[in-house]
Amino acid sequence: MNNYNYIDPRSEIIDQIQGDERLLWADKPATGIKFRSTDIFVFIFSILWLSFSLFWTYMAMDASIIFALFGIPFILVGIHLLFARFIFDALSRKNTVYGLTNKRIIQKSGLFKVHYKSVFLDSLPSLAYTERPDGSGDISFGQTINSFKKRDTSKNQNFPIVRIEFIPNVRGVHNKIADAKSNVRISEEKLETKW
Repeated sequence: MNNYNYIDPRSEIIDQIQGDERLLWADKPATGIKFRSTDIFVFIFSILWLSFSLFWTYMAMDASIIFALFGIPFILVGIHLLFARFIFDALSRKNTVYGLTNKRIIQKSGLFKVHYKSVFLDSLPSLAYTERPDGSGDISFGQTINSFKKRDTSKNQNFPIVRIEFIPNVRGVHNKIADAKSNVRISEEKLETKW
């Protein structure tokens, strides 16, 4: 790894810390082109989409060149689905930083502009992780399929961060989030018993 270009992930998140928050963990996801388990379905669909678009445009050229030009946007969408989305995803992850404080999870991301998202630990309904053989993985939180079925529409909670993806030592990070979440719950219970 080239240490000359290394920027500590903590330094990229520290300016978002408020009041009595403490930064417990910060890291960047793995860089480069990565594949998710859902990519196989999108890959198959994009091959079908692009093949049909190319065939339709080729056949439309017999009728009129202007008619064939209508197929070009569909070809571009197929190229994006098949190839370009992996490049955009890799570039986006290069600029992504995740942080955990004693109160919330923060995500810094953005390809052209910097975007910050955060979710408070006391509003997380679920927490799960997937670990790869090398110890890296993804952490999912927020709404799951089962929680959508049992959803209470009166609360209408919004979870802006759905996953922490491609991070090293996913089990350790999962445990830090779970500990921070339980500490938030314990401190809230102490406040309630005082009143």
